[in-house]
Amino acid sequence: MGNLADKRRLREEQGKPIHQGEVGITSKDEMMFIPFIQSGNPDEARPWLYKGYYSMPDGHINMELKRMEGQIELKVESIDNYKDYINIAVEAFIKKVYEDSVHEAETITVEKHETEVEILKKEIIRLKLDAENANKVREEAKAVLESMTQQRGMTRE
Repeated sequence: MGNLADKRRLREEQGKPIHQGEVGITSKDEMMFIPFIQSGNPDEARPWLYKGYYSMPDGHINMELKRMEGQIELKVESIDNYKDYINIAVEAFIKKVYEDSVHEAETITVEKHETEVEILKKEIIRLKLDAENANKVREEAKAVLESMTQQRGMTRE
């Protein structure tokens, strides 16, 4: 079997990397649309976001991926000591993302993703105005109903 040093030596002799880490996905957001706003409009689509890591003996190579309409944007955070493992980490992370996802990809638009909060704020303001108008209409209908019952001489007693 051998110890850890023997395994590393054998991997080095075979031309394989000394360390074989594992890839993990820490968070996944595959929501296609912004909630409460969508009406099937493709302009309001947003990218799918994935965060993950590739484990190393004394740390991690952290990665973030944005994916939409067949395009991906990858952000890698690493230290210089891991430079020989970055290509392996990226390959393993992207394979893991596509294996774990059941969706087809769509293109990314960072501008639309960044304005998501502004769109939600506008939607909240619109919904508050709708609620106020609905309350006014309800009060007016209640007043009309009361005046009609008083004119007919009907009461709730």
